[in-house]
Amino acid sequence: MDSSLHVDEEIAEIYNRHYNTVYRICFSFMKNAEDAEDMVQETFLKLISSKKQFESEEHEKAWLIVTASNTCKDELRRWKRRLENIKSLYRQEDVVRKEDDRILEWVMALPTKYKQVIYLYYYEGYRTSEIAGMLHCSESTVRNQLLRGRKILKKNSVYYAKSGAVLAAVLAGSLLVATTVYAIYTYSLRDLHLGKETVLDLSKREELPGEVSEKDIPKKEVDIISLGGIEGSPEYSACSEWKAFLDGYDTDGAILSEIGNGFAGLGEYELVYKCYTQDMADKVDEICGKYELSRLQGLTIVEDYAALCRQTNIGDFCTGADGSVRWDFGGSSLYDDGSFDMDGRVIWKGPAESKLLCVTDYQFGRTMKGSFNPFTLNVGEMEEYHEWEYLSESGQTVLLANSSLKALIIAERDHSFIVVNVLGDLPSDTLEMSDEMLEELADLFDFSVIP
Repeated sequence: MDSSLHVDEEIAEIYNRHYNTVYRICFSFMKNAEDAEDMVQETFLKLISSKKQFESEEHEKAWLIVTASNTCKDELRRWKRRLENIKSLYRQEDVVRKEDDRILEWVMALPTKYKQVIYLYYYEGYRTSEIAGMLHCSESTVRNQLLRGRKILKKNSVYYAKSGAVLAAVLAGSLLVATTVYAIYTYSLRDLHLGKETVLDLSKREELPGEVSEKDIPKKEVDIISLGGIEGSPEYSACSEWKAFLDGYDTDGAILSEIGNGFAGLGEYELVYKCYTQDMADKVDEICGKYELSRLQGLTIVEDYAALCRQTNIGDFCTGADGSVRWDFGGSSLYDDGSFDMDGRVIWKGPAESKLLCVTDYQFGRTMKGSFNPFTLNVGEMEEYHEWEYLSESGQTVLLANSSLKALIIAERDHSFIVVNVLGDLPSDTLEMSDEMLEELADLFDFSVIP
C-alpha cells in the first residue's frame, strides 16, 4: 500500500485500524487512561506531520508501535520535573525529599526478582514483554512480580496513605495530580479485549412483533473480552487465535447446515469448544500445542455450592453468609483442572445510607492458568466503562469496571484468572450500581482462598 498522508480520509482509516494497538502500547507505559490518550494523540500528530509512506499495513502498524513507545518513553523521562511540581503543590518539600529517598531504598531492599522488574518497568520505562525477554521468563510472571513488589512497597510506606500521588509519581511518572491516593494499574480492561462480534440487538425488543424470526431482529457490534487471561499470556493468545479461526471458518454456514441439529460425534471437542467438524477439533489441538496449554476436559454439572468448593479444593469464597447476606447458587459447569463457571445471586445490604437490600445476579468464572478457555464475554461498548484498581477486604487487588449495562470484577491469582460478570436488569439492559456498591460487592468475595 502506497499511502500519502496528505489525505484526511487515509489518516482516518489508519487511525481506525490501529487505535486500539496504539492505545494499549501507550497505556502500558503511562498506566492511566488520561495520559495514554494524550500519548495516542501525540503519536498520530507525529504521523500526520511525518508525511510517511508505508509499504503495507504491517509496516504502518510497526511504525506506529515504535513511535508510540518512543513518545511515551520521552514523556516518562521527564518524571523528575513532574515530581518537583507535585512537591510544590503539597508544599512539603523536606518531607517529600526524605520520602523519595525512602522509596528508592525500599525498591533496592526488595527481593531480587521484584527489585529487577520494578526498576526496569518504572525507572527505565520498559514494557512487561521487553522485561520478560531480558529476564527469560513469561510476561505473566513479570506482571505478577510487579503486583507483589508494589504491595510490599505500599506496606512499607506509612506516608503513602497521606500522599499516594507522590509515591505514584516516583514509580510511574504520572501527569495526574490529585488529592486522593493514585491507583497504579496492574492491567486494564483493554488488556482483555479481543475485538468485536455481531449479536442480536434486543434493546428495542418491546417494539418487535409477537411472531418474529432471528433473521428479522436487527444486529449490532459489541466488544468482547477473554475470560482466560490478559494480553500477552498464552491463554489470551490461544483465545485470540481461536476467534480468528472461527471468524474465517464456514462463513456461509454451509457445513453446519449440512450437519443440522445432530451430534457430530466429537465428544468434548463438541461440548466444550463447540466443534462440529474434525478440522475444528484439529485446530483446538494445534492451538493447545502451540501455546503449551491443556484442553478443558471432564465437563460435569455441579448443583451444590459446597460440592463445588470441595471438588475444586478451594475455600468458601462467597463470604458473609449471615443475616445481612444471602447467597443463592445457580449451578456450575466444572472441568477436571478446576476451571469452572458459576451462576449465582446475592441478596445483601448496600451502602448504609441506602437502607435497602440489593439483589444482584452474577456469573463467576475461574480459568486455570495453563488451560485453553475458548469462551468470551460480551461487554457491550468498551468506552462506556470506567475502571479502577481496588484492594478488597480479602487483601487481594482486583480490577473493577463499571458501566450502565453491567459491571466486572477481575482478579488474577497465582494459578487462575477470575472474571465476575455483574448482571444488570436483562429486560431493560441497565445496571444501577454505584462505584461504592461495586466495591462493597467485591468485598463479599474472598479471592484469597482461590489459588
